[in-house]
Order: sequence, then C-alpha cells, then structure tokens
Amino acid sequence: MGVWALAALAAGVVWAAPAASTVLTTHSVFGRDYVAVTDVMRVFDLKAQALPARTYVLSSQHARVRFSLDSREAEVQGVKYWLNSPPALKGGVVWFPAMDVVKTLDPLLRRTGLAANGTVRTVVLDPGHGGEDQGAHSRGGLLEKQLALDMTRRLGAMLEEQGYRVLLTRRDDRFVPLDSRSAFARANRADLFISVHFNSALPSTEPCGAETYCLTPAGARSTSDKSGVLKKNDYVPQSANRFDNDNVMLVHHVQQALVARAGAAERGVKRARFEVLKDLDCPGALVECGFLSNPAEARRIAQASYRQQLAAAIASGIAGYRKSAGR
Repeated sequence: MGVWALAALAAGVVWAAPAASTVLTTHSVFGRDYVAVTDVMRVFDLKAQALPARTYVLSSQHARVRFSLDSREAEVQGVKYWLNSPPALKGGVVWFPAMDVVKTLDPLLRRTGLAANGTVRTVVLDPGHGGEDQGAHSRGGLLEKQLALDMTRRLGAMLEEQGYRVLLTRRDDRFVPLDSRSAFARANRADLFISVHFNSALPSTEPCGAETYCLTPAGARSTSDKSGVLKKNDYVPQSANRFDNDNVMLVHHVQQALVARAGAAERGVKRARFEVLKDLDCPGALVECGFLSNPAEARRIAQASYRQQLAAAIASGIAGYRKSAGR
C-alpha cells in the first residue's frame, strides 16, 4: 500500500527493501498516524541514543537522525527538517510520524521511490518575481527581482560549463505569471526546476540564512502550517507529487551545500504548496538564498562575490542530487 492509503486508512505500509518487502504498521497517536521508533530502527538498521531534553539520535555508520519529543524540528543527515507532526511518547513507546518515515527518511536514508527517469540534461532556472512584482527589498535599495535574475545568470553559466542545457523563465525585468513558469518547464521537458528567491521577515530584522523548499506531499501539512488541521485540498495530490522522493533528495543536497559551501545560516528544508512547484513534470525546488530584511545579511548579498558563492553552492547541490539519484 502507498502513502495515500497510509494517510487515509492508517493501515500497513510496505517499503520495497533490497532483499524483501518490510511491513510497518501505523498507529493512531493523539489522532495522527505514527510508527514506533523501534520499528524505524529495525527497517533502517539504526541504533538509538537518548540525550537530555527528551532528545534522541538514531544512527548507523551512514545515517543519522536527531529529533526531540513534541517538536517538529529535526535533523536528518546533517540538515534541518520540519516534520509533519512532532514525535510523541505514549504508553512508554516513542512514536515517529508515519508521513516522515515514508516521505523523508526512506528517500534520504535508502534512496527509494525515485520517480524521475533518465539523466539530468535540461535545467530550468526561474528568477523569482520581475516587472511590477519587485519581491522583497532591503533598506539599502536591493530588490529581490534583480538579485534573483543575477543569481540565475551566474548559476546558469556554471551549469552550462558543466554540460547542462539551461533555460531561464525570464531573462530580463519582466513579470511572468506563476503558472507560466511551470508551463515553460513542462514545454521544454525540463529534468530539474530551480526557482531562486531572496527572503524578508519585515518588520523583524533578525531572521537570516538560507532555506530550501520542496512541494508538500498530499496528506501532509506544509511547514508554515501550525494548526495541524488538514484542509480537504491538502489531500489532493498535485502533478509534481509523483516526484516527492526526488524532490526531497534535491532540496536536501541544495540546502546542505548552501550551508557548507556558501556559509549561509541553516534554516533547513521546508515544504510548501507553492504554485511554481505544483504542476511540474520533473523534480523541483524553491531556494530562499537569504534575508534582505536582515541588514548584515543584505550587505553580504549585495556583494557579487557572495552571490557567486551562492550560485556555486546550488550547482554543487544539483551535482549531489545527480550522484545520489544515480543520474
């Protein structure tokens, strides 16, 4: 049974393991679907370590998962994630959200369920905003629409040198409707889609760092959703949800590279039902490269050398995805 049956029926879920299928039974805990952590350890061959503050680490020679009870924030393979539901303790058992076993742990720890086929040849880059839509801005006059275009040009040049066919959804300061951006990627048979943005948290000037988004799986809540109540439309799979496992692997490598190679503050992998990601025929990511509302980070972003670092980090993330996905 697939994740849709899991979400709807709270029944058993089958993973296609290398040797044989493994069946995990989900249980309703506080009204949500969970899997016992002992079963997670068995499937992924992990050992557990209990730390202070109700925190646990599950690890092996090649894998590491860190999480805390009652918190959606976790770490998987060194990258920050926000889980669909917080891990819980009930009946003396530690429970892990079933959706995240299927949609986060399984693709990252075992690289299973990949839907994209063939080599990564054509990459569509999408500079956010444009024209009358200026996007975010800094107090010093930096505009997101200009920075995003500059970044995609830098990234595109790097990818072309590496042998990719690179296409941009816009090459100048014009407005492109959101649905036209994914349509452009479909029409040109893109193998990957990367939308480039810069962030703002006004009136707050404190947040800083990079965060990378992929499409929220059907039946899961987006990272920004704090209500925990899914709406009817949240259960409807979008076209790009068939690439859920590819999507999370792509954003994982991009986010990891932004922190490690560009030195961006870690804000982690997040999920959202962004219009530009929903209707893709390929894996896609939306990258928020930093906060223009943070004066110190805005000064850094204003430097062409730093934008070059950010572009190089995204290119490295794409290479990491290709390697992990065997493409």
